[in-house]
Formats: sequence, C-alpha cells, structure tokens
Amino acid sequence: MEAVGPALPKMRAMVDSRSPEWDVVDAAPGDFLVLSSDGMLQQLDYSAMDRSVFADFPQDAVQPFGVGMAVYAVVIAFNAKKYTQANGPKSWADVWDVNKFPGPRILSAPSASVPPIEAALLADGVPPERLYPLDFKRAYAALSRIKPSVVKWATTAAMSPEAYISGEAVIGSGPHGRIQLAKEQGAPVDYAWDQALTGYTYWAILKGAKNVNNAQKFIEFASRPESQAALAKLFIIGPLNKKAFDLIPADRAKLLPTYPENRAKTISIDPAWWSKKDASGRSNVEINNALWNSWSLQQ
Repeated sequence: MEAVGPALPKMRAMVDSRSPEWDVVDAAPGDFLVLSSDGMLQQLDYSAMDRSVFADFPQDAVQPFGVGMAVYAVVIAFNAKKYTQANGPKSWADVWDVNKFPGPRILSAPSASVPPIEAALLADGVPPERLYPLDFKRAYAALSRIKPSVVKWATTAAMSPEAYISGEAVIGSGPHGRIQLAKEQGAPVDYAWDQALTGYTYWAILKGAKNVNNAQKFIEFASRPESQAALAKLFIIGPLNKKAFDLIPADRAKLLPTYPENRAKTISIDPAWWSKKDASGRSNVEINNALWNSWSLQQ
C-alpha cells in the first residue's frame, strides 16, 4: 500500500512500533533526509532492480535509501484579472514591490513544503547561487517588510489558488500543479516560471515494512519512463527520468517543471541544509519553526 505525504511524526511512530502501515511512502525531501539519517528507512538493494531504469535520473535523485519520485515547484502566481504575463511579476523582488505591483499577497507558511525563507532572501537581493546557508535574520527582516500586505499565509496547497480565484489575494506564491490545474479549468490565475522554487519527493521504504521485495519492484516500476510519462499526463509533476519526455505530448511537456526551458528558470531547494542539525540536535526546519512562531506574534 502506498500513501502520499504521510507526516514525519507518524512515520517515526510506525517504525518505532515496528508496525509500518505502509510499505512505500512518498516522502517530502526534508523528511526523507531526516528518516535516512535516523536509520528509519530500508536501504534499497539496487542489485535486485534493473539499474538501467535509473540511468537517466539526476545523480542526486538516486539515493541509498530512496529514489526521487517527481519534481514539484512553488511559483510566483497572480490573479489574471489584475496582472498578465506581459505586466505581471517576474521575480520575488517584484512580489515584494508593493508600489510597482500593488495588491494583497498570499505566501507560504513555514509548515508548507517550501517555506517562504528562500523567496524572502531572493526578494532581498541574494543571488540564487549564494542562498545557502540561509540567513534567517535577513529573511525575517524581508518578511517583516512584506507582512502588512500579506492577507494569508498558506498552510495547504488549496489555499493559494482559492485566494487568487476569489480575489482575496492578487499576487504571491503557489504550488505550480494546483495553479496550472485552476488555470486549465478557466479560473483567472496565472504564474511565471522565473525563480520558481523546486524540489523532489522520494519513494522510500520504511524500516520494518512487511513487503520489502514488492516495494522495491514498485519503485523500479514507478521509475520507468512509461510510468513517469503516464503520471505526468494525469498530474502536473516533473518526471525525473529524462526518457519520459519522449512519451509525453509536446504541449503537455511544456507545462512541467523538468521541461528544459522551465527548469532553466528555476532554483533548487537544498533539503540537506534544511535537515542539518546544530549542536543541540535541532534541525534547521525546527529552528525556523521556532523563529516563525516568535515572529508571527509580533505586530
């Protein structure tokens, strides 16, 4: 049985109790790295799989404890009645520019898959190649500047498109798949690929899983070009197997995060940095959550 997006505490509890509910999980990048470093994942036996399936994957997507499932993106989005591709925002600095681009904003909350920290630093002028290590102090100073214009901090994938459709917010961030789907359904939303923030989720097997052999067979099957292409035709995700693009219609391929022209405009999140722990054992995710809780109470 496979489940998308299980929470890290639940996965930990299942492994600790030696009774995983799932054999295969689609783990968020930070969760995947924490689970791997804490010894809670089954190491994959690539000798029992067809290694040629993974030959066209990015090198960092094929790990000892998991394989990249797909690329997701958080894009700069906007209400299409207010802004257009021609006059809309093309950078996070534009999103922060309330004079040039007036209107209420919606941005991700820290509990989202991509917190607003990278976006805040890019808006403040940090070059993409110098983002990491993230400067929390500088990021929160930038967030404080935009805070008066933010009407909502999105905690779910559905909140951003709903805000743009209703007009509650006219500019900000949003999950690419949800924004594109709303656009296809005729909603007044649009987005830019410029400075989109991307990452991948990972197929992984929880330690203690009852069906390890079949779980490995599933991961191999799900990683084949045919499987990744079929999924990309159903959902707006970026295949990691380059050969999948040979099987995807051109008009569909151009919508995906890993389409070369789109990928060239994006910026990759560094999950290894987010999962890194300080001397006290707190990860950067935990440190940021504490900073956010304190900052959000400030007027």
